[in-house]
Amino acid sequence: MLDSRYIHLHEALGLGAMWLKQSAKIIGQLENRELLSARVPHSPPMVKRKEQSKTISASRLAVLQKINSATLQPETLPENNAPILPKYSTDSVENYLKILSVPKARVMALSVCASPADVVAGQLLSGSDGELFTKMLAAIQLNQKDVWLSSWLKDLPDFSPKPPTEAVQAAAPRVQAEWQLCGAKALLLMGNFFERDDVKAQLPVAPTFYIPHPQRILNDPTLKRSAWETLQQLQQFLQAA
Repeated sequence: MLDSRYIHLHEALGLGAMWLKQSAKIIGQLENRELLSARVPHSPPMVKRKEQSKTISASRLAVLQKINSATLQPETLPENNAPILPKYSTDSVENYLKILSVPKARVMALSVCASPADVVAGQLLSGSDGELFTKMLAAIQLNQKDVWLSSWLKDLPDFSPKPPTEAVQAAAPRVQAEWQLCGAKALLLMGNFFERDDVKAQLPVAPTFYIPHPQRILNDPTLKRSAWETLQQLQQFLQAA
């Protein structure tokens, strides 16, 4: 079977049909177009492609919206829409007196909580602030055994220098028990935390002396004078007690 175009080419070259076999069959232009259309795969119309693209885009958008709504969905609140407050563990002073072991001391020194570095070290005032605190005690003839060093917050896992009132109240019984067990004569309170009214309301009934936290003194040396004057007052009180 030969394409009719070959016949026209032969005629144009002056060859005629003598080069063709007698059994050759010539395909007309219509048959040729039908054969070509059968060989070439049909492409989907552009309109269908655009519609398919729009369908895929819409599907992706629906999935993304579903993910975002699940991610941004707020936590389930009670029926009255009141926020769920964290629960702080606490116990009675009497029970803390039974389970705590606190050495005797002349002074009980308190900070608000352990710093991140203290948590890692497993010790309060574990860095340069502790070195300064030791020097401050030595300046008024006190050593580390004379002072029971503790913090108001001990049960919270995170660094919380500004705890809510609920946390302050929950820790108060333990602080009261530590105060009774150590038998100290005075409280040395370190930091602005102890200037809060809700904290003052929970303090043990005892002579109290306020100084900036040692770390704050390191950051601002101008606070040394006021801290030194307060420590001198503490020294005079202990000498007279």
